[in-house]
Amino acid sequence: MPQGLQLVFGADSQNGFSVYKDIDTGTVKVYYGMNFYDSAPMNKDSFEYKYLLGKLYISGIKVKTLIEHFGFSYPTYKRWGDAIRSGDEERIYVAFSGQGGKHKKLTPDIIAFIIHDFGQVYKRNKYNYSREIRQDIKGVFGKELSAELIRPLLGKLKEAFKKNGGLSESEKKSVYKSWLR
Repeated sequence: MPQGLQLVFGADSQNGFSVYKDIDTGTVKVYYGMNFYDSAPMNKDSFEYKYLLGKLYISGIKVKTLIEHFGFSYPTYKRWGDAIRSGDEERIYVAFSGQGGKHKKLTPDIIAFIIHDFGQVYKRNKYNYSREIRQDIKGVFGKELSAELIRPLLGKLKEAFKKNGGLSESEKKSVYKSWLR
């Protein structure tokens, strides 16, 4: 085992997982037996951290142990574990979005659609581009979004568009990644 690891809990008769905190890097490291399994930053808001805890839950680690060492509640672990088991992207997005996640209308698909659609719509319709994009979303996804909901995203896109006279693929990816955090 590498230096600087602090044991959180070790393997027992019911599971072979050992979980360590890496003091040097600020990460949680999981080993199965002597083999490295996975790691994630020790940040309660991090998707990777929550996903790792969800995987520990579905691998059979006692929920009481997880709650004692990492916090969160039993229903939270169950929601994460069920979402991971389902493999459904939408369900995973909702489960890991935190409180109120099931009510979020801006799914990753809709965000990607807005980013893709923005360049063409804004070029030809600088006055009503928000309305046109919302109508396109309604036509494709069947969801009505308010102007207020997408205003911050459109503001970021508009700023990048004006600064560079358009949106490159790298700028689109950057906005997409920053928006999902």
